[in-house]
Amino acid sequence: MFKALKSLIAGLAAGTALGILFSPKKGEEIRKNIKNEVKSGGSGLSTVKDTLVSMGKDIGDTCKDCYEDVKKTEEFKQGKEGLKKAYKKHVPAKTRDKVQKIIKRIKKNK
Repeated sequence: MFKALKSLIAGLAAGTALGILFSPKKGEEIRKNIKNEVKSGGSGLSTVKDTLVSMGKDIGDTCKDCYEDVKKTEEFKQGKEGLKKAYKKHVPAKTRDKVQKIIKRIKKNK
């Protein structure tokens, strides 16, 4: 399983990098930045890294916006309540207490 996961991650990274490099308008700019970086003695990876970081932030912002929209729906509220009931019914009290302690510790360290 680890081998398959490693292959999947490598494929995703390669696909993302190729997608960045060959995307229509922005790809031209990225390729130009990579060439300039290589000419000045770099490897070009800084440009790719910066682009991926920027894309990750954009994706994160989009996900946050989607989550905020979904959180307002009635289906989400019903699902959340159902999950709370199932959690109380099927998870032993001792385990719930451990989870609460871990959550408090995490919040304290933030």
